[in-house]
Amino acid sequence: MSIDWTIKATDVAIVFATVAGPILAVWASEWRQRRRAIHDRKEWVFRTLTTTRGAKMQPLHVEALNHIVFAFPQKSHPEVFDTWNLYHAQLSTPYGETPEEFARWGDKLDDLFSNLVHQMARDLNIPFPKSLIKSGSYYPKGFVDAEIQQVELRKFLLEVLKGDRVIPVRAYNEKP
Repeated sequence: MSIDWTIKATDVAIVFATVAGPILAVWASEWRQRRRAIHDRKEWVFRTLTTTRGAKMQPLHVEALNHIVFAFPQKSHPEVFDTWNLYHAQLSTPYGETPEEFARWGDKLDDLFSNLVHQMARDLNIPFPKSLIKSGSYYPKGFVDAEIQQVELRKFLLEVLKGDRVIPVRAYNEKP
């Protein structure tokens, strides 16, 4: 009685599957998690910009704009990166002295923002037409009024602190 020590292809396959199977499963799981994290980051930027498009001075909107370079890197997302560069360049351009110059600057900015968000939507395969982006979002007049009042109050306070403006004080006697 002799023992057969020959190795068959099926034996090798079984050993390989036993060793490689768990390693490949962990690798596939990590790969899916990385892809999901990348997608979630891109979607966060897109959702934040679309939901705050009516309040572009809000810190969350600015944070999302600054996050574009990380969520949509130039190498893998050249269209989004290019539209972001155009939008960023317009943001950095002086908006002029007259109301007409400011209006033209703002119109161009709105067009570039619409292009940017539209490119992100295309990258994410989200049907989101430019018309919906341009139509704006709900932003109550009370929010606008509060922002204007805060700006005016800060401006007034700075003028007082610099000595450019005085606070009028009235003295009067109350009669019992």
